[in-house]
Amino acid sequence: MSAHANPVCLTFKAGSTGIVKGCAVKAGADNKHVLIAALATDKIIGIALNSAAAAEDKVEVALAGGGAKGLIGSSTPAFGDHLTSDINGALVVTTTDHDRVCA
Repeated sequence: MSAHANPVCLTFKAGSTGIVKGCAVKAGADNKHVLIAALATDKIIGIALNSAAAAEDKVEVALAGGGAKGLIGSSTPAFGDHLTSDINGALVVTTTDHDRVCA
């Protein structure tokens, strides 16, 4: 028996420049915009599925359970590690209390 789930994705506008495919994103100034999640304490809403060169460009975001592939930062995760974002929005392993975990 096999299982199949459709990706859970929403389209937003980039709240700034520099969003790259695979980076963690957070809510922007309103419910139509997203920004790079640059702090481990940011409330990550998902993973960008495409890059946005300029503010207001469209960004597809895979939400929790969306099955996206994120960019790995400076640490190599092991199975079961908790992940958060670094200053570039890349995913890094965390064990720090109060960090926001996305995976």
